[in-house]
Amino acid sequence: MSDEFLHHRAPELLIALFGLIFIVAASGLVGGEAGSFLVAALDVALFVILAMLIYLAANRHPAFRWAAILWLFVLVGGLAAATAGFGFIAILPAEVFEAGDLDPETVDLGLVAETALLLLGVFIAGVASLIGLSRRFRVWLSGYLPFDPDSLLHTAALVVILAMILIPPVPLLVSGGPPYLSPQFLDLLTESGDLLAETVTLNAYTLFWTLVGSFLIAGAFVRRTPREALERLGLVRPTVRQVVLAVAAAFALVLAFHFIDQWLAALVGFLGLPVTDMEAVNRLFAGTLTLPGIIVASIAAGFGEEVSIRGLLQPRFGILLPALLFASLHAFQYSWDGLISVFLAGLVFAYIRRYSNTTTSAITHTVYDLVLFSMLMVGMQW
Repeated sequence: MSDEFLHHRAPELLIALFGLIFIVAASGLVGGEAGSFLVAALDVALFVILAMLIYLAANRHPAFRWAAILWLFVLVGGLAAATAGFGFIAILPAEVFEAGDLDPETVDLGLVAETALLLLGVFIAGVASLIGLSRRFRVWLSGYLPFDPDSLLHTAALVVILAMILIPPVPLLVSGGPPYLSPQFLDLLTESGDLLAETVTLNAYTLFWTLVGSFLIAGAFVRRTPREALERLGLVRPTVRQVVLAVAAAFALVLAFHFIDQWLAALVGFLGLPVTDMEAVNRLFAGTLTLPGIIVASIAAGFGEEVSIRGLLQPRFGILLPALLFASLHAFQYSWDGLISVFLAGLVFAYIRRYSNTTTSAITHTVYDLVLFSMLMVGMQW
């Protein structure tokens, strides 16, 4: 195949590739390390396919526009279903997991009402995110943000951003606690020794696919050269001064949030809201708290989140929406004090990205997480 043919057919080839990866990974046909590697691509595959359908809608046939919109609904629906599933695990009584079956006689009206509220909340949040399909709303928003209200790519991205802001916090709102810190989920996690043992490689695989997905969604091989895609993501070589400032900023953040987190916990507790259970957080990250684990987890979070959020989204959607998205992505593992803390840290990373580049913000984020994970590993409080 010639380079011209590959470039022209890149969207179709990438849809076929990631569609095949999704089918193979979801079906479990491949096991072992190869299977884990493919499973790590599941989330990214959905977004890459959406972006490629949109690129085809612009360059091939208008029918791809409807295919992209349909896939967008599938993506939002999948996020809602996954959130409802994790929320359901968090509200189910512990004895259900011990028995391995749901006895109708043990189901009370409180559980039914909480489940109904969870499903209703997820549904409302999903529908609310579709306001991004309203051109009037997009035109109004474009008065404050540098995106194109008539671009299908920007429209789909806006809907996804809104869905990922609104849907994940629903279980926290309904049950009062983040799903990942619920006794039921932590018991399932700790009973699966293999899952804990594979944390390091899973983080590495997730970072790989996040970077690849962001690179492709930014238009690499489709409408941008690889170099142009890297520049679009803000992945440039930082200066020595930027690296030094990034490391210094990370340590300054650790010191600042040592006090900020205490104040936030006191404020949230005063308001009668649940505060993040740090003992449960330690259990959640147990598979990460080794030297290789904290290094890989810090790089995965630092570069993966900065490239996908600050690098890919911030240039089109400003600082606030990506920062809210960044906080919402942590709603499964932190209570309200933790989410506010993550949001504030996200604002700092966003301004570093704005006034330097994504590489510098990623270094700050990586060093920040590395220090925090190190403190957890040696038994210190955040």
